[in-house]
Amino acid sequence: MTKIDHKINIPGYRIIRKIGEGGMSVVYLAFQESLKREVALKIMRPIVSDEENVVRRFEQEAEIIAKLYHPNIVNIYEVGHINDDVLFYSMPYLQHGDLTSVAYQNDDELKQMIAGICDGLAFAHTQGIVHRDIKPENILFDQFGNVQIADFGIALSTGKRRFTKDRKILGSIYYMSPEQAQSKHIDKRSDVYGLGAILFELLTGDPVFDAEDDLSIMMAHLSEPIPQLPHELSHWQPVIDQCLAKSPNQRFQNMESLKQAVLGIKVGAMTRKKSFYRLSATLLFSAFLVMFLYMFMQKDRTAVDQLTPQKGQKTTQQEFKKEIDERYLGSENISPEDQQAAGLIEENWVEQNIKRTMSHEEVVKLLAQAEQNIANKQLTTPIKNNALDQILFVLTHEPNNPSALNLLSEVMAGYYDLLNQAVLKSDLQQANQFADSVIEVRNRTLQVNQSLLAQLEQNTDLERSLMISAVVDKIGVAKQALDHQHAEEFIALIGKVIPGQRLADELQDSISTMLKSGQILTDSQGIKTVVVTPQYKSKKGLLNYGLAVTQSEVTFIQYEAFVKATGREKKRCKSKLKANLIFSQRNYAKPGFKVDGAMPVVCVTWHDANQYATWLSQKTGLSYRLPTLNEWRHIDKLSVRPKACGAANLAGSEFPDKPTKVKLLSCDDGSPHVASTRRYRKDVLGLTGLHGNVSEWLAGCEKLGKIKAIFNPDDLCDNNPAIGRSWLSGIDDSGLVQQVKFDQAWTHIGFRLIRDLRREN
Repeated sequence: MTKIDHKINIPGYRIIRKIGEGGMSVVYLAFQESLKREVALKIMRPIVSDEENVVRRFEQEAEIIAKLYHPNIVNIYEVGHINDDVLFYSMPYLQHGDLTSVAYQNDDELKQMIAGICDGLAFAHTQGIVHRDIKPENILFDQFGNVQIADFGIALSTGKRRFTKDRKILGSIYYMSPEQAQSKHIDKRSDVYGLGAILFELLTGDPVFDAEDDLSIMMAHLSEPIPQLPHELSHWQPVIDQCLAKSPNQRFQNMESLKQAVLGIKVGAMTRKKSFYRLSATLLFSAFLVMFLYMFMQKDRTAVDQLTPQKGQKTTQQEFKKEIDERYLGSENISPEDQQAAGLIEENWVEQNIKRTMSHEEVVKLLAQAEQNIANKQLTTPIKNNALDQILFVLTHEPNNPSALNLLSEVMAGYYDLLNQAVLKSDLQQANQFADSVIEVRNRTLQVNQSLLAQLEQNTDLERSLMISAVVDKIGVAKQALDHQHAEEFIALIGKVIPGQRLADELQDSISTMLKSGQILTDSQGIKTVVVTPQYKSKKGLLNYGLAVTQSEVTFIQYEAFVKATGREKKRCKSKLKANLIFSQRNYAKPGFKVDGAMPVVCVTWHDANQYATWLSQKTGLSYRLPTLNEWRHIDKLSVRPKACGAANLAGSEFPDKPTKVKLLSCDDGSPHVASTRRYRKDVLGLTGLHGNVSEWLAGCEKLGKIKAIFNPDDLCDNNPAIGRSWLSGIDDSGLVQQVKFDQAWTHIGFRLIRDLRREN
């Protein structure tokens, strides 16, 4: 795969330096030779070019930009690719900065800038295109100071198919509309929201919403109220409010109306008067609220102080307060006596005191500790100081406490996020631990108040959806790799987290057609291959993908069909047992011993084997090739090497041409030379000949040195690898890789093929 660096070669362009990069592409400053000009060259990262959706999205971006001719949109010069491996397009090199370098100076400048962005987006919208990733980095300036909108990489066109999967969230988190965060229907009003978020940041220097993690920012877009601008900027507030409305129906319905609102902004006496009245009203309300809370707290405090033990209570009021401090507020200064006293609080105490009204101070203190525990990731542990205990204790007394309900949602959302991260890392052990925690939160909430559960599930729908999307993606990867175990484990995880849903059943149905280990595939030429998955039963191999391998080495009769069809020359071959004279006539048809049509073909070179694979691929429309060393070792590891002497064709007492330097095995396997593929039993995978009969060619080519290249210009390689034991293998031969000179054929080396299922999907 091509590596993107400063040495990359794109015909017609000279790379100068890297000037930017994103998730799926790198941007270089380059010199276009034909027109003698500097350009920005956007090149897709090869690490993602294998993913069809990403490639097609990159191509779609180029198509979209190519038809957007507008003064406020970056134009595109050329679209191209290199060997179907690296895609690129060139565009003007705008070196005058972007919106991130702009600071608010005055209203007139800001109005003209926003108006230009509105014009560019309005034109895109008339072409049926929604940008979906409006952010300051995507707003560039030309040499005249005019804004130009760039990077339509995730733009949505009404005339194009969407390439992102359902529920996939795309866009920049700080400027993401609520509907975009929820993967709902996106239209031009989502760009209105994004531009409103940019406007707020230009005015204040801060994003609309900020937090330590992306999930919290996303949730703020969904539920947090729109922040208020400083008093001196309050004349912009109506525009901000209408841009950032949670509902698209309450926003500006198009860019033109937003532009007119921006250009119509004036600072006048009325604005100042309204600000004064608003401030006065706020102060009056705040004063009233403080007085009310003070009276409420005094009243509630009196009620707590006057609390007397009921009949049957096992603890006093003082011990009750200590119990709260120790179990729920995490106090570290509790004496052993107090700890023993707190331990006396049993279920009958809870039943008798469950309806006791908590004071406002206790509630605030408890929830503050819960919030701190959430920040410290102490969600359900340790036992005596965790957020869930503290929140549910409050909800037991105040089922509708809004702060407690929000914090409860944060606990559940936190576990969904941790679960999502574990899934993305394919750490199923950790994922199942977090799934157990999700179940614990759900069950304990249900025990406190059944009505809370529905609200909890609704409040964490986004986080749950993100987690489900990640799991479904992993199941798709497992299906592609024929990894049944991981597919089953991820489906079980879905069933565990959201029991009773049809999703797990539907996913189970979707993997029912997956190829299974040991399954036989037969192509149009009658070649049988055996499916080998990443693991067999409980034994894990070396690969993370599945493949199919020919059931035996390619046979004489199969290779003969290739020779007849292509007229390929019969290569003279060598033997380790006899003199290799120049006039020797040994070849694949006359190897020096009797040939059977079902025998593995020998006396073929590494180059012959590759040519056969190419021919077979063309005949069948499938993808055949020699196995790599890692693939061969993977198959060997999952197979079981026979222990019984005589279970495979090796050099034993039947060995011909005695005496020999080979240290022979004591058994007689009945085959002095190459045996028929039907002669011995199949292994556990359903393969024959893997542990004897003939060695096998592997993919690989050791390049020629400079001197050898001069004297052997027609040779492709210096050496090629072969592996495995053969009918020549005695006690000392463990079948390790041997390097064979290019274009040599031997009486003990044949080949089997890999059918690359990944290239066929």
